[in-house]
Amino acid sequence: MVQEHYLPYCRLELHETHAIVTTSEGVNIDFAEVQEINAILQNFYEGKPFGLIANRENRYSINPLAAKQFFSDECVVAGAVVGKNLATKINAEIENDIIDGAPIVFFTELSSAVIWIDNRVKKEQDKASAVPI
Repeated sequence: MVQEHYLPYCRLELHETHAIVTTSEGVNIDFAEVQEINAILQNFYEGKPFGLIANRENRYSINPLAAKQFFSDECVVAGAVVGKNLATKINAEIENDIIDGAPIVFFTELSSAVIWIDNRVKKEQDKASAVPI
């Protein structure tokens, strides 16, 4: 089950256990954009745990306080940043210090980020199903 959404500032791919956000070149992501993306995520995942991957192919800016809103949803159990340069890695580390609730890890390959996120989501699902009623 894959859904794609093309917004004026990003492409959003929704998979069973994770979403991949690929932001367009030169845009600025702030609270309005985060709210729009969050609405799509909440509608698609309907309270199920998932991970969020920022595929940073392009240069853009993001308000770290707005990015923090992604992780205010308890269903977001992990975040990954995929990039090819040191500046992207440093930005991911800064974001990890600002954002509460879910770990954010830097990767240089999208496939590695997907594997890590999927494992984190599976652990959360296993924990939830092990809780006695």
